[in-house]
Amino acid sequence: MEQARAQTEQLRIEASITRKKVSEVAKDLIEYCEKEKANDMLVSGPIDNHNPFQEKKSWVMVQNGT
Repeated sequence: MEQARAQTEQLRIEASITRKKVSEVAKDLIEYCEKEKANDMLVSGPIDNHNPFQEKKSWVMVQNGT
């Protein structure tokens, strides 16, 4: 019986949650992503001089022995 009361209480809590339309939330999410994309490395990519994962560049000079 206690389990049925707990389940009923949980259903009441879930029924009282304010819901929003997916179209509204999706619009808000798109606006946020567009606004923040300049700060998101996954969207804009890293700035070359601030990329800690970029391979270190090296070079070798080959000199002709003649």
